[in-house]
Amino acid sequence: MAAAAFTGTYFYRLRGDGKAEEHAHALPKKQSSHVSQAAVAPSDVSALQGNPLRLPGRDGLLAEVDVVSPITLRAQQTEVALLPGKATLISAYAGTVDGRSVLNPLLRVRRGEAIDVTLVNELKEPTTIHWHGLSVDEVNDGSGLHVVEPGQQARYRLRVLNRAGLYWYHAHPHHLTGQQLQQGLAGLLLVEDDEEIALRKRLNLRWGERDLPLILTDKQIDADNAFVYQLGADDWIGNHVLVNWTVQPVLDVVPGLYRLRIANFANARMFRLAFMHGDQIVPMHLIGTDGGLLSEPQTMDDCFLAPAQRIDVLVDFSHLPADATLELRSLDYAAMENENEGGALAPDPMGDHPGAARMGAPQLLMNLRVVCTSNTASQKPSSNASGLLPVSTQTAAPIPAAPLSNLPALPDTTGWPVRPFRLRMDDEGTWFINDWNFLKTGHASAFSIKRGSREIWEIRNSMTSMPHPMHIHGFSFRVLSRSLSPPDLRARAVAPGGLGPQDMGFTDTVVIWPGEQVRIAVDFSQPFRGPQRYMFHCHNLEHEDMGMMITFSVVN
Repeated sequence: MAAAAFTGTYFYRLRGDGKAEEHAHALPKKQSSHVSQAAVAPSDVSALQGNPLRLPGRDGLLAEVDVVSPITLRAQQTEVALLPGKATLISAYAGTVDGRSVLNPLLRVRRGEAIDVTLVNELKEPTTIHWHGLSVDEVNDGSGLHVVEPGQQARYRLRVLNRAGLYWYHAHPHHLTGQQLQQGLAGLLLVEDDEEIALRKRLNLRWGERDLPLILTDKQIDADNAFVYQLGADDWIGNHVLVNWTVQPVLDVVPGLYRLRIANFANARMFRLAFMHGDQIVPMHLIGTDGGLLSEPQTMDDCFLAPAQRIDVLVDFSHLPADATLELRSLDYAAMENENEGGALAPDPMGDHPGAARMGAPQLLMNLRVVCTSNTASQKPSSNASGLLPVSTQTAAPIPAAPLSNLPALPDTTGWPVRPFRLRMDDEGTWFINDWNFLKTGHASAFSIKRGSREIWEIRNSMTSMPHPMHIHGFSFRVLSRSLSPPDLRARAVAPGGLGPQDMGFTDTVVIWPGEQVRIAVDFSQPFRGPQRYMFHCHNLEHEDMGMMITFSVVN
């Protein structure tokens, strides 16, 4: 599909019984330099059609706010221009900071400093702010155990204990999480520390120019430019992909190194990301995940990014000529397949989503074009900078050598107790973690864990299932091993135990593929007193809202 033809709307075949067709092939094998299914001929720059990518600024959506003093955010409805014609009514966290009007602001904070945010609920339904990925106490977690009713307000006061990284905040009222995120209630949280500041100096990439956030999501939008959402109606897979709240985004880049901090805000869609120059892949160099910087870069041709996950990557455009065009694409993959003992493939349980690409269908996310400016040379990092190594003879821009950070080694888990979890769906379409469904069992804690203890959580997915991005509130963790993984995942292993590049650091959300078993190490140390309740759930938000969630308690 040529760049000029991109509309954000896709169609696919339906079976006569209304169910999605079963795939007839396994996950595609990893492609090291060519991906035929995503091959797109380079387009002329003049042919590129789209809208300038929205970038962080002073006002409106993605406005930057340094959290150095208390701020107030109002959950409210407002109109924004997304598509030609009528403005779109969205829900957003709105506020006034230093005389600036902000919507879903990008919040910046230093590790060790405090966040002091008052949420005023001007919606007609309960809501919260969940501080996704942060180590917090129950009251400030915003999980839905403590909702803010319409017309009421709540104050979130917490000290940031986490490593530097890209985190985020979003609404999390039980049974309404998917709807409220689809309507727009989410924003980025950028945590900094001394290691992050040191790396920024090594890279010498100016924030907002060659160090950029990319928020990926999809929305179901009707002919009147209105968001459409109804739990269980299969319209929560979007017919439009947005990057930084921009439809059909276009980004101009100079020939050089870029740092891109990418977050998946979609309710359910997982992307297989790749930068394409024609049929050639431009590699990504992974330097950070959910829980901050890795110890050393991991080079990837493409990567899966599930809902709630974040990656921090370097991409080198220095070898591309002026006027070259690129695309950020989601490549084709089969989301619900694995090999069972007989070698057959599991069926695809994914439903149909009117007007939207099926899960795993190839999609164009963003166009990029290489431009030359008078200050291009001054923007390039120095090739002789200390601690920097060239990627190859083709690339003049440097990629930082290890160490990127003082990432702790994987813990010795000898003697740690193992807590098993089994993910499944029954014949009625009800999702379970073990035998627990939140809608059936309510708020009661499924189990308690002593504060300061350490456990291995062994999470096994059903063969006849779909990938589940599993998120733990309040705690980061390390992935220890993957087994029984689909072939495509096994091909991506870079370390013993089947670990892929995105498993090499701290994380708060891990994807469990159909038939796969993943072991994670969780340290339940925290400075809070008294019993604290947290959630463990699938971050496919429709699964969560349909009860695929467990409450657990951390006790003294």
